[in-house]
Amino acid sequence: MSTRKEEFRQTIESNGLIDTLTRILTSLYEEPERPEKPLEFLMQELGAKSHEKLTKENKDLQQKVKALKKEIKNLKSKISKCGGNEEDSDEKENEKENEKEKKENEKEESENENEEEKENEEEN
Repeated sequence: MSTRKEEFRQTIESNGLIDTLTRILTSLYEEPERPEKPLEFLMQELGAKSHEKLTKENKDLQQKVKALKKEIKNLKSKISKCGGNEEDSDEKENEKENEKEKKENEKEESENENEEEKENEEEN
C-alpha cells in the first residue's frame, strides 16, 4: 500500500470515521425494511438536520422576530405617549420601521416562493 493511502487510512481511523460508518451501515443493514432514501437515512444517523426541518425552524424564527418587532413597536408607542414631546420623532421612526417591515415581508414572501419552486422541481 502506498504511503499516501496508508496516511489516509490512519487519519480516518484515528478520527473515528471507520467506526462511525461501520455503525451506521450496520444499523442500515439491520433495518427490517430498506429506507426509500438511504442517503437521508445516513444523514439522519450522522445527526444532520433535513432541509424540511431547517426550513420549518427558519420560518418559526422569522415569525418570532416579527412578533418581537411588533412588541418593540408597541412598547415604543407606550413610551412616546408617556414622554409627550417625543411623539413626532417616534412617529417618523414607526413609519420607517413599518416600511422596513413591509420590505422584509415582501422579500420573505419572494424567498418562500422561490424555495417552494425549487422543492417542486426537486420532487419532479
